[in-house]
Formats: sequence, structure tokens, C-alpha cells
Amino acid sequence: MNHRRVLVRIALTTLVALTIVSGCSREPEAIRLAFSGGPGSAQPRLTSDLDGTPILSWLEPDGNERVLKYLRFEDGTLGSSHEVVRHDRMFINWADFPSVTPVTENVWFAHWLRRRPDSGAYDVATAISNDGGLSWSEAEQMNEDETVAEHGFVSAFSWDDGVTAFWLDGRELANWSFDDPDALLGTSLRMARYDETGTVTSREIVDALVCDCCQPDVAMTSSGPILAYRDRTEQEIRDVVVRRWDDGAWSEPLNLGNEGWFIEGCPVNGPAIAANGDDVAAAWFSAADGRGEVRFARSLDGGNSFSEAVDLDTDGAYGQTGIALDADGRAVVSWWRRAAEGGIDLVVQAYDRDGQAGTELLVAHESVGSPVDVPQLIAAGDDYLIAWTTFEAGGTVRLARLSL
Repeated sequence: MNHRRVLVRIALTTLVALTIVSGCSREPEAIRLAFSGGPGSAQPRLTSDLDGTPILSWLEPDGNERVLKYLRFEDGTLGSSHEVVRHDRMFINWADFPSVTPVTENVWFAHWLRRRPDSGAYDVATAISNDGGLSWSEAEQMNEDETVAEHGFVSAFSWDDGVTAFWLDGRELANWSFDDPDALLGTSLRMARYDETGTVTSREIVDALVCDCCQPDVAMTSSGPILAYRDRTEQEIRDVVVRRWDDGAWSEPLNLGNEGWFIEGCPVNGPAIAANGDDVAAAWFSAADGRGEVRFARSLDGGNSFSEAVDLDTDGAYGQTGIALDADGRAVVSWWRRAAEGGIDLVVQAYDRDGQAGTELLVAHESVGSPVDVPQLIAAGDDYLIAWTTFEAGGTVRLARLSL
């Protein structure tokens, strides 16, 4: 698919507007917001409360500790920051970041990663707030095993007055042995459901073999959640699939692009999915033909079927996609791509229900050779918020409001 692209650089202290070329009905603009995070802040994540108010969480250093904080974006402004937890054994990974998720008005859920002492292994720690995020319970461990392995890449969301969390679990890898070096042992995708008290009510292995470190994503349709993740076959095909919650069980995996990407290792590049009623849209990265591509597909029946996948970017795309969907069926996609003058660019573009593309907007430029950040994109009323980590001056979280 070829579209005329108009790129606009957004300077740190300026606002730039573009004339629409096609698709969108108003001039796209990006306004950099004065984020209150300290030096070294990173790993942003955007969620929302039940009223749709965006919640930004992030990590920042404080001496030998890391602190998980969050704030609200309400009435067009950033609120005061609140501390969830601080710890000297938080596991820090650019692609595997914590979250703060409102479940009800008062019950909130948070997760972060906690290193095992004297080990490279780590577990998922969780806490519950019963006063809307002002105070938090003592930490509990989400993964019930004590295997010296990696557990992370969590996606948590509110469901049936509780919270459900998916994570990637490496406990089976701990069984690898030189006595059987060809045994196919890999990462599983697991799920835990919590009630309002933070008690686990059920656990499930959703998929016994998935890509090891590609973040899964989940969205809520009118008939229940839909899950997107990068699968893994015994033949090392690692394509993106979706599964719906259907009559008390997960549907069979539906391959979104059928790229047949053979890769003997994890690309660290998960999909993004968004839903509004029965309207579902997904974006993901693939390099099945040897070049990086950002791809897109949508469903109008709650994820039962999807359109044929289309290419949004085949010219130096790095992926790390984000996606948001508005009430009119317009999908907004974000991703990193190679910059013409060197470094990488963070871009966003809107696509209406008929596939018509709006103007591509350049949100940020980084001088690094490839991304080590997963930007976060979410709808915020009639606009959108995007958060990412810049690598300037030692690194810090950046936040911008987008009108598209």
C-alpha cells in the first residue's frame, strides 16, 4: 500500500501542525507534556480507569532502589505522581515493564518484576489497592512456582469485577539438560484471574509454547476479551495469533498474517490490539521476507474473523507497535522506523474504517541504531496519548498528546 507521507519533526518545546493530505478530518498535531518523572525514568505504560481516564505508570531510580510510580491524565493535564512500591531487587528490562491497572473505582492492581537473590531469574510481584491507588498491600508472587527461571511480560486488565493477567513463563526451560539437548522446551503463556481482594481464583496454561519475550496484548470486545501474542511452532514459525474468550474457553489460535516467519530466536517484538464493541484492530511486526514490516488487520465481528493483513510500512520498519481505536472505527497505529538521516523515528498514523490513511506524523527522533523502547499509545477523549523513553541525557520518559 503506497501513501504520500508527510513527516513533521516535533521539537521538544514546539508545536507543529500539518495540513491533512487524506483520511483525517483535522490537522494532526503533537504537544509535548511536562512530565514530572525524575532523571533515569523509563518503562512507561498507559492504562485507563473505568471512565477512560488514562493512567501512566513508570519506573525511576532512587539511590539503590527502583520506584514504581503512576499519575492520572485528567481534563487535559497530568496529575500528581503517586508511589506504588520501591525495591532494591526490581528487575529492569526495556521490553518488560510494570503496570498499574484500575479494576473498580477503589480496587487497583499493580505488577512489577522482582529478581531472585544471587540469580538471573525473576518473578512477577503484585499488589492490590483498596483506596483507588493511594495505598498498597504487601507484595504477592503471581507465578506460583519457585523455579529458577524468567517470568514476565505481563498484560493485566479488568474483567468481571476482578483482574486477569497473562504472562510469559519460562519454568519449562529449567528442565533443559545436556543429556537431551534436542528437547523442545520453551516458554508458555499463562493466565491468572483475581477477585477484588487480590485472591487468585483460577489459573490456566493458555498456550504451552510461545515466543519467549514478545509482549502479549489484550483488548475487551462486546463479547469478552481477545488476546494477541506471538506464537511458536515446533518448526520455529513465530507468527502473531489471536484468541477470543468463547463460552468459557479460549478459541483456537487464528493466524493474523500467515507470514510463516521462520526465526530460531525471539525478535522481542509483540503485537498490539484494540477493540471497541465488535470492532477490533491489530498491528504487529514481521520480517518473514527478510525486511522489517509493520502489518495491520481488523475485524468487524468481535475477532471471529479478520481482514487480509495489509502492510503499513515496509521501508525500514522496526515495529514495537502500539494501537488505539476510536468510536468511529478509526485506528491509530504507532511504531519505530529507520530514519533517513540515521537513527530511528517514532511515527503515528491514523486509518479509517475503509482503510484510508491520514497523514503520518513524526513524534520523536532518537540517535540510537535500533529501538530499545516500547512506546505506549492510548485514546484520551478525542485525542491520544503516547509515552516513550528518550535516550537523551541519560534517558527519561517523554509524553505527548496527539490530535489526529
